Amino acid sequence: MPELPEIETVKLGIEKTVLGSAIISTKIFRRDLRFPIEENFEKLILKKRVLGVGRRSKYLLFFLSNKTTIVLHLGMSGRINLSTESKNEYKPKKHDHLIISFDNQFLLIYNDPRRFGFIEIIEGDYADYQRFKYIGIEPLSKKFDEQHLWSKIKNSSRSLKNILMDQKVVAGLGNIYVSEALWDCRIKPTRIGKNMSLIECQILVASIKKVLNKAIKFGGTTLKDFRQVGGEVGYFQNKLQVYGKEGQACFRGKCKGTVGKIIISGRSTFFCAACQKSVSYTHLRAHETRHDL
Repeated sequence: MPELPEIETVKLGIEKTVLGSAIISTKIFRRDLRFPIEENFEKLILKKRVLGVGRRSKYLLFFLSNKTTIVLHLGMSGRINLSTESKNEYKPKKHDHLIISFDNQFLLIYNDPRRFGFIEIIEGDYADYQRFKYIGIEPLSKKFDEQHLWSKIKNSSRSLKNILMDQKVVAGLGNIYVSEALWDCRIKPTRIGKNMSLIECQILVASIKKVLNKAIKFGGTTLKDFRQVGGEVGYFQNKLQVYGKEGQACFRGKCKGTVGKIIISGRSTFFCAACQKSVSYTHLRAHETRHDL
């Protein structure tokens, strides 16, 4: 399933293309996605102008005029494609479920082979949307700092891997970037939350932000289905340090360890037992001054 960097990459691509444009028509080929598309969807968005494009956790948001918001979740295999073909010239491809036409001659196509994604309408304040009610803090926000994280984990007996994967604690993180961030800050994924110090939380937060920003810079990670809005793959898979690297030598300089894999709550977790143990003030200083890998 696409994680925060992939959704942010898609959001940036859409924003460059349709911001300020008005919707002139909508064609729906299948309404039976994960949740059925409501019957008056086309009418609700017709002639509405795109005032902004946003992201909340792994959800895409289209802020339209008249306080209308489209919420789109890509599920496991969903893609957003953009085309400059006219709506009459474009030939729908297999698994195209929805096409929105804009007055700037662009088409936005939602394609989803598994149909685990969905698209919904919010009329009014999107902050009250039911699916956002229990989503945690955005990890790239200024409010996500060591104090916030420590307050969430200081009494927890769960592993850090489970805590960070919990969308009620931190929004948008998934298997790939949790493994990468924990490797970056040398913390073992099985570390129990309540055993973390405030200084270790500071290092972990910095690593989470660093890894996410770097992934966005490289267009996300394409392992199977993910594509950017122009059809390009992401390139962050070429920068992965531990995810999917089982049996390979650790990429950290001077570390002679090997990347291993364990299963935590049914998910593959990759780490280096030689260098992912605990952090110290020395590691903190190194973390603050070293260049990106």
